[in-house]
Amino acid sequence: MNNLVGGMALICSNRLSPGKIDHSYGGKLVAGVAYSADANSDRGKWSPSDKEAILDLFSPVTPVPFEFDPNLLRGRWWKNVWNLPFSGISCAMGGITVDKIVNDPSLRRLAYKVIDETIAVANADMLNNGASLEELLGEETRDEMMALSDGMGAYKPSTMLDFHARKPMEVKYLFRRAVDRANDLKVPVPHLETVVDMIEYYQRLYGLF
Repeated sequence: MNNLVGGMALICSNRLSPGKIDHSYGGKLVAGVAYSADANSDRGKWSPSDKEAILDLFSPVTPVPFEFDPNLLRGRWWKNVWNLPFSGISCAMGGITVDKIVNDPSLRRLAYKVIDETIAVANADMLNNGASLEELLGEETRDEMMALSDGMGAYKPSTMLDFHARKPMEVKYLFRRAVDRANDLKVPVPHLETVVDMIEYYQRLYGLF
């Protein structure tokens, strides 16, 4: 394999102990190309052999659906369209499960607002990196993430588990970096930034660095 692959998992799973995984709900795995020697590119371009190698690599993963994403940057933002609203609100509210978010009218509205802001940043970032209009995220991604969350039940995101266990959380790279990118691109994200500010308060309060 002459490429560097990036992957995203949107599945409800938690590691309970070494070798023991609780996979409570569906979702899918997605992978794309970060660097390709065959395509001579480190900006997400790929060759047919790259795609074939990735599909072969993931072919044994039969219990969970797998997709090849031709735009790795889009795939990473696609994952953030779930992570930023749902992991974010979960932690900002002191560590609540996903069902509490989708079943509360106020938190559900907030989740939609963060989803919309995340999609706006994602599309601006992709356009800045040469994506076509056809590659941008849209209403179908918005609907997909909320529908997926509606079926999760009392799922505990990994950042919530870290918060409850008073372990370091992925605040800088998961949450703050998205806000910084939005500021770089001059995309307003007031709801997302407020959620991240609240998470950072807990981080400082409990020393979760």
